[in-house]
Formats: sequence, C-alpha cells, structure tokens
Amino acid sequence: MERPGTLTELLARSAIAHPDAPAFPGLTWAQAEAQVCRLAGGLAAAGIGPGDRVAIFLPNRPDFLLLLFALARRGACAVLLNTRFRALEVGNLLARAQPKAIAVARDFAAVDAAAVLPDRPGSLRMVLGMDGLGQGSLAGLPVVTRNTLLDGPEAPDLATPEAECLTFTTSGTTAGPKLVLHRQASIAGHAADVAAAIGTDAPGAAMLAAVPLCGTFGLSAALAAVAGGARIACMEKLDAPAADALIRAEAITHMVGGDEWLLLLADAAAGRPYAPFHFTGYASFHGQAERVMAASDALGLAVRGVYGSSEAQALFAGQNPAGQHRAVGGGAPVSPEAGWRIAEDGELLLRGPSLFDSYLGNPEATAAARTPDGWFRSGDLAEAQPDGGFGFQTRRGDALRIGGFLVSPEEIEGFLQSQPGVAAAQVVEAGGKPIAFIIPGAGYDEAALMAASRKNLARFKVPARIVALDAFPVVDGPNGPKIQRARLREMAAG
Repeated sequence: MERPGTLTELLARSAIAHPDAPAFPGLTWAQAEAQVCRLAGGLAAAGIGPGDRVAIFLPNRPDFLLLLFALARRGACAVLLNTRFRALEVGNLLARAQPKAIAVARDFAAVDAAAVLPDRPGSLRMVLGMDGLGQGSLAGLPVVTRNTLLDGPEAPDLATPEAECLTFTTSGTTAGPKLVLHRQASIAGHAADVAAAIGTDAPGAAMLAAVPLCGTFGLSAALAAVAGGARIACMEKLDAPAADALIRAEAITHMVGGDEWLLLLADAAAGRPYAPFHFTGYASFHGQAERVMAASDALGLAVRGVYGSSEAQALFAGQNPAGQHRAVGGGAPVSPEAGWRIAEDGELLLRGPSLFDSYLGNPEATAAARTPDGWFRSGDLAEAQPDGGFGFQTRRGDALRIGGFLVSPEEIEGFLQSQPGVAAAQVVEAGGKPIAFIIPGAGYDEAALMAASRKNLARFKVPARIVALDAFPVVDGPNGPKIQRARLREMAAG
C-alpha cells in the first residue's frame, strides 16, 4: 500500500479498516476520527488554520493525539512541549516558535499551567483547555474549552503532505535548543513504515504509551499504533507499579522504553512474567543493556534495540529480534527508502523519507546538519554490523542523557552561571543524573542555587549534586587551556 502523505489519511485508513475496534478506552477508531473532525471544526471557529502554530503542553492522554490530528487536518503545526518544562523553558520556546495558542490540561496535578505561562504572552492569543473545566482565563488569555471545540460543525480537510506538521525540541531550554520541524509526509509515512515493521496491525495489538508523547520516542510508537489500528493505553506519568497493572489488564503487546524505565518495570513485576509481548523498543540511555535484557527476557517483553533521533524520528531502525546485536541501538532502517553509511570519521549519516525538514528559524544549523550530497549528519558514532545493519556506539561531543532526554550541558551551565554567587559552572552526567561543578563567587549560597534550579528547570535537569571547586581541572592544548570534562566525570562518579 502507498505510504500515507498526511495525518488525516493515516487516521482515515484505520477508521475505515477497523471502525469498531477500540482506539482508546471508550473510543473506537471510527469515533476517534469523528472526534478529530469536530475538534478541527472547533479550531477553525477559533481562528486556527493553515500555517498557524499551536503549542501542545499536555500529558499522555488521548486528547494529545486527537488534537495533533485535528491540527494536521487544519493544516496547522503542533509545537510539542515537555510537561516537565517550567516557566523559563516554556517562555523561551514560545518566544521562538511564535504559536497562536497553547493547549494545556488545567486538571493535570503535576503542572500548574498558570505558573508556567509567560507574563507577557507574546504571540499567544488563546489557551485551549483540554480538560473538563469550564470557561475562564489563564495568564490573561481567554480559555477555549474542549467542549467548545467539540460543539461545532466539521471543517474541511486542509492537510497537505508539505504542510508543517510538528516540532520536536532537541534538548531543552535556556541556551537555545533546536526546534526540529517535520512536515506531514515525514510523520505520516514513518508511522506507516514503523507499523509494518513492528506489527501494530496484528490482531489484538495494544500499545502502552508511557514514554512522553512530546518526544519522538513516545510519539513514533503511538503513531505506529494509530497506523496499525492497535489499541492505545496512555499513562500520564511514568509509574512502574501502575504500568505493571495496566500491561496485565489491557493485554499490552507493544511499548518502548529506556534502561531505567524497563528496570523499574521489572522490579514492579516482581518476577511475574507477562503474556508474551510482540515488541519492546529499547534505547540504552545509561549503558545497562545486559541487566535490561536479562530482566526483560524473564518477563517476555521481546526487547530489541532501536535507533532514532528527533531529526530522523525514533524507530528509524531496529535490530533483528533473533540477532546477536539485539541489545544494541541500531539495526536496519524500517523504511525501504531509507539508507545509512559511516563517514570516514565514524559518524553515522542518514537519509530517508522520515527525516526532518529544517531547524525552525535556524537556517545555518539546518545547512550544517547535512552533507553537500544531502546526507543527514547524525552526530552519532556507529559501526557496520555483520548482518547488514549498523550499531550505535556513542554520541559525539558531551551531550548528557538524563531523564530519557538528550540534554546539552551548556543549557544547565548557562542557567547556573546566571545565578548570584556562581562564577563558573560545568555539568556532567553520572548515573543518569546531572552533577554540577561550580566555582563560587561572592555571596554563593548552595541552598538558594538548588531552590532556583528546582523553580526554573525541568526536574530531570536539576543537579543531583552541586560540588564547589577552587578551579576546574584543565589541560593546555594548541588553542589554550581546556577543561578536562573526562576528569569531571570521574569525579562525579567517585
């Protein structure tokens, strides 16, 4: 079957093929499509149409996906925001993306929506209240309720393959993360390719959407479930005991996750195996593959390594479940039109229909991300595997893997250095947590610095420890003294 060119087409295929099959609890695929059409009509009545951007600041709920499809039907673009972000981070991204509206869940206890919206809303003209609460205002903006959006005539389908579809955020906050722009063809087509590769079209297939939908790892898996007509069980927050119960109650067959999450789930399962899974996509964020494989195999999770990025989308490639490299990130691309090669310096280069369009508002970075002959520079080191796939080795540079997200240390360092009493800061990762080394200045107060970090940074970026030093370890190089980040990592792990 030809790859779908829009999200409207992707959803329609499942609604036609599986009209009475459950999509979400209490909602069939035919009902889900009808609800998307009504939401799109409400968006049209609110003045949201082609070329507009709308920020989605929602937990993992069916409405996250339904709103994403409704925006696509309007030809509008979703700006996906992590609900762990706080005021400084949200304000930075809104200022750069310039959305007309932001969708929030005022009844989501983990986030005070009013506290994270900027004092000056800038481009924002309204808040979409995707909850059961009534009309009102938030941060001085009118709230258009979910019921209002659903209470109107359907709007025509304005989706096109080349329309801006969504942006992922590469890393995070204050130091200018990249906003990775995808068009509808790349998102919809990739969902269909992944569905075919991991079997979400199999009878009884059910996806656990526990990894945040705001990122490509969680969203690519969920959209593959849509493409295959599988049931989707959403979890608003990562809770291993709750996930263990949900997997058993809903007969889950598919999910994705990193080392920390899968080990927590194994602890919650307490040795009680699940009904055999069809697919668990595994990303090794903290180098615990051996433990993860042993624990997951005992539970019947059918774990295999996968590979992706915000630019190429998660699940770009996956390992053979019976192969000797199944614990390694990488494998063969899921799309027959995708390709990879290893550059002379070991960098993994990619091409294919799932790749991003551009970094929003950053043409220089967009140009630098591709080779002269059009390959995407992944920034990862990889090696060819004997079975024809590739294996991820490590990330180039000093990016941190914390909380399941790729975070630039400069983002945290920049914030720390902006605080009173901090002369300089360096941040490294140890045990999956950020460890901050600072050189104190006049008036340094560690407790105040930690309090400011908790208030302004996403929780997973708040330093687990702050270590004060008289000076950073340095080495003299051809371009002058250079901080020895490897030595800082040794100190953090000690």
